[in-house]
Amino acid sequence: MTLKVKELWNFKYNEPILGIELGDINNNGQTEIVAFTKGGIVLILSLKGDLLHKELISKDSPIWHSRIYDIDKDGENELILGGMDGLLRVFKPNITYDLITLWNHKFGASISGILIDDINNDNLDELIAFSLDKTMRTLNPLDGRLLWGQVFEEGIGDAIVFLDDKNLNKKEILACGNDGTIRNFDGNDGKLLWFKRFFNKMRCISYLNSIEGLVILCGGDDKKLHFIQKKTLKELKIKEFNDYVWKCISYPFQVFNNVIVSSYSFAYFDNPIENIEFTSNLVCINEFLNVKWEIKGTNIESLRIIENHNEILIIAGTTQGEFIIIEEKTGKKLFTKNNNSCINMIQFLIEKALVFTCHDNGTIITYKLEEDSN
Repeated sequence: MTLKVKELWNFKYNEPILGIELGDINNNGQTEIVAFTKGGIVLILSLKGDLLHKELISKDSPIWHSRIYDIDKDGENELILGGMDGLLRVFKPNITYDLITLWNHKFGASISGILIDDINNDNLDELIAFSLDKTMRTLNPLDGRLLWGQVFEEGIGDAIVFLDDKNLNKKEILACGNDGTIRNFDGNDGKLLWFKRFFNKMRCISYLNSIEGLVILCGGDDKKLHFIQKKTLKELKIKEFNDYVWKCISYPFQVFNNVIVSSYSFAYFDNPIENIEFTSNLVCINEFLNVKWEIKGTNIESLRIIENHNEILIIAGTTQGEFIIIEEKTGKKLFTKNNNSCINMIQFLIEKALVFTCHDNGTIITYKLEEDSN
């Protein structure tokens, strides 16, 4: 396939922008861009790049995560933020974009991730957050009250929600931690169903519908991707990498018979980043548990799997600032652009075919994806 990529605009702020979220933040019928910074500031922009609102949330304390979601089911979106200070914040923005607190919930350390799902089938979408304070907590979306929690031996790095393969009306949570464990919890009450321990920190977890049945994939500081059959908990195979296994994302939605895996190197801690030839890789694995394609020498910071004009694309942003669009079927790079600043997050607005990237140098760049008719 051929693809045209047009850069529309860029926005510049005076500190690193760590992430962006897209949604109708004040329920005015317009999609806004919510950006969050290393200094704990939220920036709200229009889709044309105009700054609509700026608000300090956590002074000199980074915000890591954001969600725009109608958490209390009143027909209006809330803004959910989690960061280094460990305070999970839920805001109800007003028409002028002021952030009015709905509720807060305090963790003992930095928040590692936020999930939203009706985990216990009560017709409410619970907020599930996990932290470096060793806890995973499922919270009532209306008031932040704790429904259930679980404690690891060390901080929690990643978690996903999935359907019980024996009961499709029941949901479970898979999580992995710095203590080297992966753990499976009952979504209804948090009961530990099973766990498996490895010798090194586990950083990512996902699953794959394969010819061997449901397979759990996890990896981390042992530089290995582990394939574990969920039914038997038997390790089917291992794929070795040169660097830490960093991200693991299954797709397409509802089928989940492919997975994208990236490894990550910290070589830039000791050397000028522009001079480094990274050994980290981006790998696509299919339902036969085989490598479909591999891109070498790419240190990925952000990954997004999208569908555009009925084609699946992999969009990646690297530590060195390279923006890459990849054809999912072949691993062919359809577009690359180097912005010379680490890409911290990528978002995609499907209805307008817009891609947004945010960078360590405080820049947000917007691209338009178009089919090439030639």
